[in-house]
Amino acid sequence: MSLNDVSKRYAKALFAASKEANTHAQTLASLAALAQATNTPEVANFFQDPQIEASKKVAAVSNTMEQIKTPENVKNFVMLLMNRKRAGALPEIAKAYEQLMDEESGVTKGSVYSAKPLSADVVSSLEAKISNILKKKIVLKFKEDPSVIGGVVAKVGGWTFDDSLDLHLKKLKEELLNH
Repeated sequence: MSLNDVSKRYAKALFAASKEANTHAQTLASLAALAQATNTPEVANFFQDPQIEASKKVAAVSNTMEQIKTPENVKNFVMLLMNRKRAGALPEIAKAYEQLMDEESGVTKGSVYSAKPLSADVVSSLEAKISNILKKKIVLKFKEDPSVIGGVVAKVGGWTFDDSLDLHLKKLKEELLNH
């Protein structure tokens, strides 16, 4: 899922201001919390409902930000989004901001798929091996996938590392057919 240019622009502006104030990590945490809180169908309908006055929407957002102790720079940013009728883009802006943070810190994120949950040791071992191959810091997120019969499949950027039973069986079949 690619992010649209408007979300990227807002994220870049907030990232630049937050980095200058050395609050970019705290800003990411606050943005992620707000994006999660607002990324529900009920909240989306609330913001898109033309019958609800803008002042009520602003009051609801202000109240939420006070409850979760949102930093001032994020409050101002969200109010800017509200004034420009772009509050619905907050989850996408948060994703774009997170990508900027990852680029800044040299982190590449990926997913590892297996039929059953993996231990933390196995995941960190996979991260280390893939980091060594790609010469980048890798952070993997586990996802359960019953279609992976055995082994694991890791996807990082444009790379796929497939050590699944399915792939091994396909290779064995090719070898048997070629001999």
